[in-house]
Amino acid sequence: MVQLNVDLPDEVAQELAARARVAGLSMEQVVTGALASSVGQRRTPAFIGIGRAKPGFSVRVAEERMETEGLV
Repeated sequence: MVQLNVDLPDEVAQELAARARVAGLSMEQVVTGALASSVGQRRTPAFIGIGRAKPGFSVRVAEERMETEGLV
């Protein structure tokens, strides 16, 4: 593993911190994902970490509910 120190404008650092906080990730994870993506080496699908589910959430139950309510 390589360690890299980067100087960022305050606005960029604040945006990274906000995105990391929303995703429940560290700034390092957000930056690593962005860099990996930019060189075509995405390790994690882009949608991972963009939302939060309550404990016990089930996609299957959510899909069934959406079908019942005519949303799909």
